[in-house]
Amino acid sequence: MKSSPETRYDQVAKTFDLIRSGDTRRWKEPQTRFFRQLRGKTLYVGIGTGLEIVNFPPGLDMVAIDTSREMLGRSRPRVDLYPGKMRLCLMDAERVGFPDNHFDSILTVCVLCTVKNPVNGLKELYRVLKPGGRLLSFEHVLSRNPFYSIPLRLMSVISSTLTGSYLTRDTVSNIRRAGFRVESDTNVYLDIVKAVVGIKPA
Repeated sequence: MKSSPETRYDQVAKTFDLIRSGDTRRWKEPQTRFFRQLRGKTLYVGIGTGLEIVNFPPGLDMVAIDTSREMLGRSRPRVDLYPGKMRLCLMDAERVGFPDNHFDSILTVCVLCTVKNPVNGLKELYRVLKPGGRLLSFEHVLSRNPFYSIPLRLMSVISSTLTGSYLTRDTVSNIRRAGFRVESDTNVYLDIVKAVVGIKPA
């Protein structure tokens, strides 16, 4: 019997920081620049163990959600050190428990690959974002270069089985399909890791 993605992430929480250590160092500068666009009341989707918190600008009023209780627990020491407000919630991106037009900014970091129905999840984020608000997505996506896309497709078969993480998502198109206007689409690493800004039309 397969375990749920939530259970799998509970199990990997103990080694998550070690697994992501290389990415954490590699992406620190581009994330710090990208996250400066966050404004006001912010929803952070998929906090994990909170590795990206050190790259946030100070003073935000944030709600951070994750489907893994173990991940949320391990993020707590980093949350407590953040120079702003941050509240933790156990919550699924496809069922966000906030009213319409609630947040000024929404942030996703390498999480849309794990949402079971990514367009449905993005539509839910669209719902809770204020008109004129920004969705900032720092995500790994399927490359358009066959030299990279073929290995990614093969790796995705393994990662989707082990962790529920799909490396073949066309996240930029999914953001558009959810109703956002894509303001910018910047390659961070080749065209495999992207920083994408989507706007909810006013």
